[in-house]
Amino acid sequence: MMASGSTGGPSMTMKDSIRAELSRLGTEAALPPGTVLWKEGDPGDSVAYLVEGTMEVVNKAAEEQEVVLRTMEAGTIVGELASDGSRRSASVRARTPCRIVKVPAAAFRDLLRRRPDILEDLYRVQVERVRDLTREVTRTHRRAITDPLTRLYNVGFFRERLDIELERARETGDQLSVVMFDIDHFKHFNDTNGHEEGNVVLSSLAGIMKRVGRRGDILARYGGEEFVALLYGAGREEAVRFAESVRQAIEGHAFRGGEKQPGGRVTVSAGVAAFPENADADQALIEAADRNLYRAKEAGRNRVVSAPP
Repeated sequence: MMASGSTGGPSMTMKDSIRAELSRLGTEAALPPGTVLWKEGDPGDSVAYLVEGTMEVVNKAAEEQEVVLRTMEAGTIVGELASDGSRRSASVRARTPCRIVKVPAAAFRDLLRRRPDILEDLYRVQVERVRDLTREVTRTHRRAITDPLTRLYNVGFFRERLDIELERARETGDQLSVVMFDIDHFKHFNDTNGHEEGNVVLSSLAGIMKRVGRRGDILARYGGEEFVALLYGAGREEAVRFAESVRQAIEGHAFRGGEKQPGGRVTVSAGVAAFPENADADQALIEAADRNLYRAKEAGRNRVVSAPP
């Protein structure tokens, strides 16, 4: 379950004023923990003022997993967005023992016409909620497209961007290249030094790719010890220079345990493929880079291979 931070209500003086007005218009009720005040899809025929306790707004994700959109503390007006008679966009339930004042939607609308200061304060609260939600969406999106260990993009995002950038390259005639990297004898390194040291190598390769790459390059962990780079606007020769710079940086890095590797150091192999020279479709371009990576492995590893068209 994902929960956002609590959203506060108006200032204390405004809270007292709002409570007095709504208490005059509505009826007070007690809600035990877990009580559902409204379900998603219910008609918006009333609003509630939370006198005591904590309530939460919940929704169902696509996989039927429940998501807590936000929590609300005492002094908050609940359900005001559906007070125009529209359907509830989410469910609201008591998280702790609560006391509320429930007010008919029509009476609440009349109150807002008479008290524009309350409407202004509600607007401020909604702006704060939107900002909180935007920050949470941004964090969630970044987690969804990022490899947690290396902080590079994940393979799903890479494939989406490759499809988009290939389409753009076809329309504009720009160049585009893909580089595949693989850490040589990585299983041997893990077996000899342990997975923690292996993670250091993975993170270091990611950091080197970022330093060598240009702003806007799509750098991703392809899986395991494989990495991939999408270089928009780069032809085969420029992609080879990028791959060679990464290879040299890894070869020259003194990894702890690297002396136990074949050849006495940690190395990487790379394969380069360019659009439209080597392939004109996304999967074909990846396969062309992967074939060149395989050739680099066959030729003795610790090298970059870029076959001509």
